[in-house]
Amino acid sequence: MSILRVAYVINDAAFFVSHRLPLALEVIKRGGDVCLITGKNINRKLEIDAIMRVKSEKIQYYQCEFTQGFRNPFKEIYGLLQLIIYLKKFRPSTIHSVTSKANLITALACNFLNRTKLIMSVSGMGTMFTGKVGLKKLIFRLIFKYLLKISLRNLDYRIIFQNKDDYKKFQSIIKFNDKNANVISGSGVDTEKLKPITKKSKLKKVLLPSRIIYEKGIEEFVKASKILKEKNIVCSFYLAGDTMSLNPSAISKKTIDEWVSDGSIVYLGHQYNLNEMYRDIDIVCLPSWREGFPKVLMEAASLGLPVITTNVPGCRDAVINNKTGIIIEVKNENQLANAIIKLIKNPKLRLNMGLSNRKLAEKKFDIKIIVPKIVGLYN
Repeated sequence: MSILRVAYVINDAAFFVSHRLPLALEVIKRGGDVCLITGKNINRKLEIDAIMRVKSEKIQYYQCEFTQGFRNPFKEIYGLLQLIIYLKKFRPSTIHSVTSKANLITALACNFLNRTKLIMSVSGMGTMFTGKVGLKKLIFRLIFKYLLKISLRNLDYRIIFQNKDDYKKFQSIIKFNDKNANVISGSGVDTEKLKPITKKSKLKKVLLPSRIIYEKGIEEFVKASKILKEKNIVCSFYLAGDTMSLNPSAISKKTIDEWVSDGSIVYLGHQYNLNEMYRDIDIVCLPSWREGFPKVLMEAASLGLPVITTNVPGCRDAVINNKTGIIIEVKNENQLANAIIKLIKNPKLRLNMGLSNRKLAEKKFDIKIIVPKIVGLYN
């Protein structure tokens, strides 16, 4: 039996497959054992497909009652008890949790286990620390800070941050020791599978692939589309992502349909095949309000596409301004529209940025570089 036994705890299986599966496969490749413990995704089809993929890789799988949101405290407490039971059953040497909610409940659960190493990935500050702050969000923040602080007191843990801004922000929340933290740029991308694609269509196409929530800058993307139409600049705006979400900032399907009806966007829904999603795309946009280290920007880089993103933590870390893409100010649809127009009207600039972005992906974003750094922390 291998000494390395890694349990991954994450909100849902679909997110694990899209962002963390290469880590698990590397552990298995090294002779380790892996299990995945998740909550429930509101999109059952997406979740079932992901669970089937996980099981096909010989990864043990357990599902708890906790969800992406926090609507039923009794279910969340029951989910925590299930998590403790499943972890005791698997007996991991290392537990790797991802997302704010999974990090909190895993830290709580570890206090009921024998000595186990905990790795927490902070992949952005999440909706709890981004966007508008109401009374409810403020209360959740205070509860989160308090519970996480007391949960980590007696644990052997490390925190992986994806950018230095989140490192500093999180340290102001829980006051961890610097030796307990690492900064690793995202979860990586497979540059062998995502290679530049020869464009066939002459129509200019711009893509925003993300979760369908306001913090991703989707409303600004739609407004930019309208600005281009007012200027009679022909360009198609594509939006890809799943609308089924318990996130309080989720954009309703009704709103998406209205944008589609008035011709602002073409909505692609959730896309399973990345090469198909990016096929014939000229520019990738992510006008997000804050990120960890966005995978979509790494994917665009791997495919040799120029990007437009915002001057916020995570986004600006993934782009070399005016070389691999254009950085604009956050929540500024006019700057977004102007950046898109600049790239549309200058094919040579698009090509050069795309080539530079591909080189950046090969040098910094490849999973062959990122994955060993993370798995190396498990031992």
